[in-house]
Amino acid sequence: MLYASREEDGSYRLAGPPQFLRALWGIPTTLRTVLKNPEDHPEVSQRLIPLTYNDAEKEKELLRLTGEAMLERQLAKVAMFERILASSEEGMGAIRIAEKDFDAFIAILTDIRLVMASFLNIEDEEWEDNLTEEQLMEPWVAMLHLTSGIQQILLEATGMVSDLDIDPEVDL
Repeated sequence: MLYASREEDGSYRLAGPPQFLRALWGIPTTLRTVLKNPEDHPEVSQRLIPLTYNDAEKEKELLRLTGEAMLERQLAKVAMFERILASSEEGMGAIRIAEKDFDAFIAILTDIRLVMASFLNIEDEEWEDNLTEEQLMEPWVAMLHLTSGIQQILLEATGMVSDLDIDPEVDL
């Protein structure tokens, strides 16, 4: 179904059904909404930018000093992710990720997984055991599985991750 490889120029190629790759287009909008409106999504914002200090005053001061820069960095990653999608051939079933953009692309997949985990109230690894049959069919659950699978096969394409036991025929 999905396949990732490292090309000779160091870039990565993610190939798969176009409808799976097109589903990634929802990620930038979702992340921008959460990042630009942290007060509307406090739990999600907390997962994306965790507290540094236990002391509320220190944390408030840190956010005053660095909050804008952190937000700009997060939004720059989102824009880069969007550029990759726009310049790729997802309609043809492939996305090319330049080597220099790989870490940020993976980071965005992690960020959206954190957002979805928050929306789904995931607190532990047995979260699926607590869902009804209907809940398992929710779009957020499907997207969480898709982004997890994409992240996994991209990491495996680096050659540095190989001991995880995921069967693409069953798990993706």
